[in-house]
Amino acid sequence: MKNNVRYTLQIGGIVLVTTVLGLGAFWYFGSEIGFYALIVGIPTVVIGAAIVYARQSGATGGGGTTQYFEGKAQRVGENVRDLLREYDRLAGELSAWDTDPIEEEVSYLLDQLAESGVEFDRAANRFEVTGTGEVRDLERLEDRVSELRSEIADSARTHVNTKLDDCADAQRRLQDAGLVDGVRDPQAPEGNSFGALLDALDDAEAAMDAAIDEAAAELDAIAEATDAPLDPIDRGVGRADDALAAGEYHAVADALLEARDELERDLSTDFESERSSLESFVDTAASSVVTDYVSPTLLEDLEDVHEELDAVDSALDMARVRELTEETRSICTEMIESMSTELDEHLRILANADVPDDYYEYQSAADESYVSDLRAASDLDAYRSVWLNAAGELSAAIDAVEEKAAVAEAYGTVEDDITETLRTTGRVAGDDLHVKQTAAFLELYADLHEDVSYEPATPALVAEDFGEAYDVAVQAGFDEGGPKRRIDVSLAGGSLEESRTIETHLLDVLTFEEVPYGEYDLAVTTTEEGYGAVEREVVVDEDLELEATIPEIELREEVCSGIEDDAREALPDARDLFASEYGETEYLSTSMDFPMSDRFLPCLLALWAEEEGLTATRADGEVLVYDGEQFGNRIANIVRHNLAEGESIPYTQIRNRYLAVPAPDELIVDTLQESPVASDVECDETEVTKVA
Repeated sequence: MKNNVRYTLQIGGIVLVTTVLGLGAFWYFGSEIGFYALIVGIPTVVIGAAIVYARQSGATGGGGTTQYFEGKAQRVGENVRDLLREYDRLAGELSAWDTDPIEEEVSYLLDQLAESGVEFDRAANRFEVTGTGEVRDLERLEDRVSELRSEIADSARTHVNTKLDDCADAQRRLQDAGLVDGVRDPQAPEGNSFGALLDALDDAEAAMDAAIDEAAAELDAIAEATDAPLDPIDRGVGRADDALAAGEYHAVADALLEARDELERDLSTDFESERSSLESFVDTAASSVVTDYVSPTLLEDLEDVHEELDAVDSALDMARVRELTEETRSICTEMIESMSTELDEHLRILANADVPDDYYEYQSAADESYVSDLRAASDLDAYRSVWLNAAGELSAAIDAVEEKAAVAEAYGTVEDDITETLRTTGRVAGDDLHVKQTAAFLELYADLHEDVSYEPATPALVAEDFGEAYDVAVQAGFDEGGPKRRIDVSLAGGSLEESRTIETHLLDVLTFEEVPYGEYDLAVTTTEEGYGAVEREVVVDEDLELEATIPEIELREEVCSGIEDDAREALPDARDLFASEYGETEYLSTSMDFPMSDRFLPCLLALWAEEEGLTATRADGEVLVYDGEQFGNRIANIVRHNLAEGESIPYTQIRNRYLAVPAPDELIVDTLQESPVASDVECDETEVTKVA
């Protein structure tokens, strides 16, 4: 500052001297020379002085404390001060951060700053510009400050990331030990700012703090459920809090795990005792007699308890052992309750059944309060004693009445079968009944029926009259008379299957003798075309006289049985073919060669004839379709116009000379007998004669 004043005074003096000389020249030499001295001389002197000043300043190289140097030094000092303030805060927050390399770099930087004219008080984080040094050195140091900031951030970030890993690892250790449910991974720092690093560290500390709370709650719950002391837990949580305050995350996990181990040691004796006692009882119950009396579901539930108990291997699971004990008691109590209900049901069935008084003995176990006693048992040992006694007494009681109750309950479903068999054969053996405990059913039947004796050695029942038998007379025939026709009559049922054949013009009677009592299927059939069959069920419990008239059936019903729906679907494709063939021949027959199944052709012809108003009939075993009205008129005209009274004409001549339809003799005769000339003719086996 002193040099600046000096140079200013020097320049001012030069200007003053120049001005005085210019005025003197003006006074002495005149106005023109004086004017040039003032206008040209003074600026020239000032510019020259400035050039000299600039050269002087450049020659010194900034060695003086100029304003520019001071401003630059001030900015660098402030940057360093801000960096050191943030660095010191960061170092204070990051415990165990190795800052020795950084401290060396900081010390070196401060030494260089001091050499360049900026003195630092490291303890107070203050600086002072001493006025020595060069600007370019300050610029180099300013760049170094930025580099050092990045180096500090990188080092701190590495340390923070290590702490974050330690936080996650510590939580995983607690999770593996069952003290926390999951791991809360702290958020990695965003960017390299010191604030972001501290925020990440705060997040890690919050995660560990939450883990301490969760682990403490879990340990407290275990202690509360098992009546264990809380002191070890409180001590462990205290050590964990101290470790968290020091930033030692693994030490947090160590403290909590040590508390867990100490709690486990306190519970181990009672745990082994209770677990062993429960395991023994579960094994006993699973291998006891109750397995023969209870539902598989209860046995599966008991097996589930056994499997889960095998997986419980830590004293800290004492609460689960006690839960399994309660589950086991519940399951086993339900077993006894189920057996008591079963016994009550058997006794109820027997009490309501129509059985002899001495058929069964009442079981006193039904009056015991086993379930209430089990629920009132104070501990597992007392429960075990009551349960084993109940299981033994109930199983014995059920065995005593179970079969008798089953027989009494099902007796009504087999009594009629036994009676029917005795009426039929007079004897019922065990193999005749499709039930279990056949001997018990037979014995009960004999107890309730005085006319039947029981043979235990077989076992079998024998009726005194040894079966029943009756005569069955069947009157079979047709609605209308005609030539002799064959009729087959069969009676089938039980061990009887008998058939008879008769030939009759109209009706005839046949008798099946000594038919055993029972139900039979009666079938009356004929081989004559155009007739159906008689089928019915009959009960032979007395002498019977039955009537069975074989019904006539329409041709369509006969040939379309079971296929009519399919045939009607196929009929549209056959109509044109049938119409064309009928137009040429005036008849259709199954003997013709049609491109369709022999199974469906008869039905198709019958359906088509019905649609067209034609006649369909059987002729020599074939289905024949023709115009019945036209055919009848033609037959009548043959008699009227071609025969004189007393003359005859063979059927073959009528067929070959006058008819387009290949009608057999029977069709010609039937048509004549139904025509207007029926009273004028007589028909024999080969010809027709006109008698009037």
